[in-house]
Amino acid sequence: MLRFPPCLAPKFRGQFVPFFRRIQENAKAERFRQTPFLEVSKEPSIRPPIPDPRKRKLVKIDLAREMNIKAGDRVQVLYGSEKGKQGIVGKILSKKNQVIVTGTNLKRSFWHPEPGPGKPSIVSVECPIHITNVALLDPVTKVPTRVKRRYMMNGECVRISKVSGCAMPPPVPTGVNERGVLFRKHLDSLQKAKERRGPLKEDIFGSRSHFETLVRIMRSQKSSEASAGAVR
Repeated sequence: MLRFPPCLAPKFRGQFVPFFRRIQENAKAERFRQTPFLEVSKEPSIRPPIPDPRKRKLVKIDLAREMNIKAGDRVQVLYGSEKGKQGIVGKILSKKNQVIVTGTNLKRSFWHPEPGPGKPSIVSVECPIHITNVALLDPVTKVPTRVKRRYMMNGECVRISKVSGCAMPPPVPTGVNERGVLFRKHLDSLQKAKERRGPLKEDIFGSRSHFETLVRIMRSQKSSEASAGAVR
């Protein structure tokens, strides 16, 4: 006579359970016999709600660090009216992700704060360019390239060109920009309080009563000369 384990014995009372289902339940019970806390919950799973894009917080990214661009690197303009021009990065504006390239994107901006002979009346300054519109130049092929960072055996971090695989040269020191100095003087002049506009002050001509007296004397003299000429 065949004898089944208690868990595999057919159930004649209540709902009938197939043999394969009883095997699965037996294997599950044996598997989690000593760890009942691992049993899967019978409760229905609830999916997390879809995130609201209006509540998403914007994260500020420093593109100069991501693109491995430093002040003093030679770059080439990729887009815009100055496409193809090369220059040295004079300054990096991290808050706006913009760079100022010397000698490119020149615009007439303001009157010369210190006019004189041999000096231009209107000063042109380098306007900022978005950092994604410029690219570093490969030291070997002299073409625009992207740059990656790699660590040497001594632990030094080196920038490597992805075009030729050569190490990028260190940035050159940037000197004082004459246009930038003039632009700062222009901004300082704008902050000063302007003089009152309108008619000139009375103290320029002296006392008003004295001025009126002089006018009266001149008019009387002219009238006397005119009368003398008429008598002759």
